[in-house]
Amino acid sequence: MQFRSLTEADLPRAAALSAVVGWNQTQADWRVFLDGGPVRVVDDGDADCLAASAAVIRHGDAAAWISMVLVRPDRRRAGLATELMRWAVDAAAGMRVVALDATPAGRPVYAKLGFGDAFGFARWRITSPLAAPDVRVRPMRAEDWPLVLALDEEAFGAPREGLLRSFASRLPRAAWIAEDGSGFALGRDGRLVTQIGPVVAKDSATGLALLAAAQRGAGDAPIVADIADAATDAVAAVQAAGGEQLRPFTRMTLGATLGGRPQFLVAMGGPEFG
Repeated sequence: MQFRSLTEADLPRAAALSAVVGWNQTQADWRVFLDGGPVRVVDDGDADCLAASAAVIRHGDAAAWISMVLVRPDRRRAGLATELMRWAVDAAAGMRVVALDATPAGRPVYAKLGFGDAFGFARWRITSPLAAPDVRVRPMRAEDWPLVLALDEEAFGAPREGLLRSFASRLPRAAWIAEDGSGFALGRDGRLVTQIGPVVAKDSATGLALLAAAQRGAGDAPIVADIADAATDAVAAVQAAGGEQLRPFTRMTLGATLGGRPQFLVAMGGPEFG
């Protein structure tokens, strides 16, 4: 097996790795990883699918995001995930903060590496329209980008312009902004299902209105959204619409905290992106 960097030619086999482990990423997602920072893969010569992967996305000069620590089922229990996670932490060395979103199974593993809890959220599958409060929102326009980027950095704690522009270009119908400039919503297509997020808002009513607008823009098919536990109004609305909670996550950081204003984070961009 060969440990090496991801290349452009690997994108189809990287997307195949996501598919074989049941994740939602498309080749467009893997391109974000390729463009956003180092990606390490394990290539065992399988013509259709890489054996394993790990990615580090650099958000500005201070924050690094670890994701996509994946191992093909037939290559598990050989220490690949551990080795790739060590590589990712080393690759993020020198950054002010290293962050990731952990599943319940991964959380104790990352805690042993020094990661601490920041906050929790959960993935919800939503099949029925959400009831939206009377808050004025509209589709995003090109001139809204400076405001959107400032809002996102204030909430998330680090700049991530390339990521947000990628999402907006892939699913423009899900890109919405509050008319008073207090929040925005984005979404993206997935291999299995459309995902709404990030949704950033300075108050709960605006956050729910944006989430509902992005859902409408995404069409009639089911969506998923990774909603903050603290966004209780959004969680209640999803539950009222018959939403199903699929799995919980914990945001964790190594070193300093991400900072920002996590109370403005209604829905995350996905555990692979933050």
